[in-house]
Amino acid sequence: MSPDTLLGTAALARRDMPAPSAPARVTAAPDLEALLGHAAPDWLTLAVILYLMLPGLLFLGGWALPTAAAAAVLAGFGALALAPGWAGGWPLGLRMTALCLGLGLAWAAATGAHHLLYSTADWQVRDAVLRDLALGPWPVGYRQADGTAWLLRAPLGFFLPAGLAGQGLGLRAAQGLLWAWCGAGLGLVLALLAGLGRALLPLHPGRAFAVLGGTFVLFHGADILPNLVLDGHAGAGLLASWGRGGEWWNRLFQYSGHVTAVLWAPNHALPAWLATLLLLRHARAPDFPRLAALPLAAAAFWSPIGAAGAALLTLAALAPGGAWRGAWRGAWRGVLAAPGNWLAAGFALPLCLYLTAGVGQVPHGALLALHPPAEAAARWLLLLVIEVLPWAVPVALLLRGGWPFRAAVALLGVLPAYVFGPGNEMASRGGMAPLAVLAVAAGAALLVPAIRARSRPAWLALRGVAALAVAGAVMEASLLAARPAWPASPDCAVPQAAHQSVFDDSTDWSHYVAPWPEPALVPWMAPPVLRALPPEERAPRCWPRGRP
Repeated sequence: MSPDTLLGTAALARRDMPAPSAPARVTAAPDLEALLGHAAPDWLTLAVILYLMLPGLLFLGGWALPTAAAAAVLAGFGALALAPGWAGGWPLGLRMTALCLGLGLAWAAATGAHHLLYSTADWQVRDAVLRDLALGPWPVGYRQADGTAWLLRAPLGFFLPAGLAGQGLGLRAAQGLLWAWCGAGLGLVLALLAGLGRALLPLHPGRAFAVLGGTFVLFHGADILPNLVLDGHAGAGLLASWGRGGEWWNRLFQYSGHVTAVLWAPNHALPAWLATLLLLRHARAPDFPRLAALPLAAAAFWSPIGAAGAALLTLAALAPGGAWRGAWRGAWRGVLAAPGNWLAAGFALPLCLYLTAGVGQVPHGALLALHPPAEAAARWLLLLVIEVLPWAVPVALLLRGGWPFRAAVALLGVLPAYVFGPGNEMASRGGMAPLAVLAVAAGAALLVPAIRARSRPAWLALRGVAALAVAGAVMEASLLAARPAWPASPDCAVPQAAHQSVFDDSTDWSHYVAPWPEPALVPWMAPPVLRALPPEERAPRCWPRGRP
């Protein structure tokens, strides 16, 4: 029986229609919306939610005043207790579970958290975040020589568990635990992909996991093409992006391929991917409205903009014509009537107040107002032509994507319109959730054989795009082979590392620190322990052997 037959038969069964009595070759395009989203919440769902929640719980215990901490922590545990899935069991076998965890730990080796391999330049400041969490009391604050006080105010979800462990075990142990913590999260990503693969190809779940997982891990746009052109014109050579990477070719914004995301921003990719894959797995399940808010509330503490991308996809699932089609009013009533969603909001409230403190200082504004409109619009269109349309067009011809695919492509089309953050994180972070949907859709389409004459051009185009993506992923991963590892600084706090980093001349560090006292935080946050910073001329050298 061909994969296309299996996909078509599964789609019929999902719609409560009788399956064909004999394996008949199905010529209709498989329906992604009919195939995915039916899984009832289970222990894997709860494991993902607890993984996302744990840093927020630790933050409340270590940063908030006792009364505020108790109220928010109880709200969080209450929301988790009311989430459906406790009776669902674990959906994967022991071997698949061990495989996902092992592959997740291996995948996390590329993050650079442990500094055994090359770590990208962003780790100059992230190492300092982990150091400050591990080597002193919470909340973390700083006092400059002129008396100015600052609060460490950053999305800390990725760092807090390892930082807490480092207070007893030391900084080196914290670095190793950060790699393990990241590996556990990537293992959960793979476990969710295994569940989606089983829904796509129920009689061959191993093959489905291999194709879906491989597509997801190596998912990239066709950015190798503009890099070849730009490097060729500059006289740098056609392979100049080897050991350099090439995602920033557009200069105004980027959609990060998944190798780039793991190398440069695993702290943002993990929450966006986990929340999005949960949505793809459960969006059509009757119990989904009861847990819709909790993973988003927890993910926001890791990456507010990454979680916002997943939240917009969730709204699309609840909108007319979305996952419930004519029943969307009932879905919204289910969301608003579920006590767990209101408790999730109570859990998230202090976390969001913390993350938005002083955020007005972060650069932001409409793209066409901040840059020359004609040039900005041309770069915007070029981004879509290179990064989105090469995948979206053949996928749309090979399968019916439904609300997940349409919403993801639409969101990727409009995100560049607004600029937020020093690297335009509205696109690079906000795009991670819809790119995850596009990766899953592409993996599903790669499972469909070209049995229809009209689909053969799309089938060939999709495999051509996949080949370009693999080439781009290899170019990006070449950083690990072409550059040496460098040690994390054990001496520099966040402000010192920021001012000595390679980004000091181009980055406003208001997305890492906020002035203290902050009126929105004083009523409920414990006073930070202000660590004295020496004058800049007497500050320790963070990387005596040179910066990466």
